[in-house]
Amino acid sequence: MKAEINRIIDESASRLLQSSSPSIRYWVLRDVIKKDREDIAVQRALDECARYPPRLRILEDMNANGTWPIPRAKKGPRQSYTQTPEYLTHMAILKNLLRLLHFATLPGDERVNTSLERLFSWQTREGYIEGPMTNGLPQPHYNGYALYVAEGFYMDEEPKLNRMVDWLRATQRRDGGWTMPYVQDVKYLPEYRDLTMDEFAQLMQTDERKTHNPKDLQDVPSCHWTTMMVLWGLNDMLQMRYSTCVRKGADFLLGRFFRRNPHSNFYESERNWTTLKYPHNKCSGLAALHVLTKAGKGPDDPRMERPIRWLMDARYRDGFWTESDRPHTEAGQWITMMALYALDRYAQKL
Repeated sequence: MKAEINRIIDESASRLLQSSSPSIRYWVLRDVIKKDREDIAVQRALDECARYPPRLRILEDMNANGTWPIPRAKKGPRQSYTQTPEYLTHMAILKNLLRLLHFATLPGDERVNTSLERLFSWQTREGYIEGPMTNGLPQPHYNGYALYVAEGFYMDEEPKLNRMVDWLRATQRRDGGWTMPYVQDVKYLPEYRDLTMDEFAQLMQTDERKTHNPKDLQDVPSCHWTTMMVLWGLNDMLQMRYSTCVRKGADFLLGRFFRRNPHSNFYESERNWTTLKYPHNKCSGLAALHVLTKAGKGPDDPRMERPIRWLMDARYRDGFWTESDRPHTEAGQWITMMALYALDRYAQKL
């Protein structure tokens, strides 16, 4: 199997380098081919990344306070708690910081630092970043997203990040995974089961919320994708990557691979495992394998063989993994890059 994986990596990496954007070239050279920072090809890719028009446009569109303008088309007269200006502003920060990170924006950019400061201005005393939902309920998956972005820009010495990690560790459940507190546990109690999500969220803004502690509801299984997104962030902290916390989370996630998520509000269908998507917050088997291999999961765990075989079989004849039959977009190139990363990490342990 190792020879087969290495052949796939060599073929697909070569094709990707020939037809990809400069940022994809940089990540393939660095994380798959293992070129160091002083390599001429890596330096050339970084120089091109600095001038890459899509990256420059994101920075040019940024407001002075680190936010981005909300598209007029999204400003509708009727808004749910997922379409408020606060939600859209928060999501734009996460999305654009992730794109800047993946476009190989180097740490230290003052504009990026301003945006990160804005993101962490919503951090609560408990340690989690509030939002983007405006219902006031904690969102571990979005905190995993924020942690990944912040770590990518080398904020690992920030006390704010350590507070967020402490909160995520404290909210890990006995089965090793995570849920969305209140939404994926308290909401299932008989007295709330028939409420709409909006009605339930509003009720949780009252003193009713104080009558419940999600930690007491351990009989409800954790959420596959909330767990995956929390691990996405924790994995990027070297002191956490091989911790008991991450190991338990990875065991939970791998044990649920290809299964239906028990929570209907977040990518419930088992088809999400075998649908190629980018980025991780869209939740897929590829994103899970990226997280699992980074956490050290390899051939020593027999449960990895079937997901890895699925990933190998999902490769198209042209050497790419893709979300559609259209020409390979930036997202499609990144999907191939993620697949190569996961296969390479797995093959290293064969």
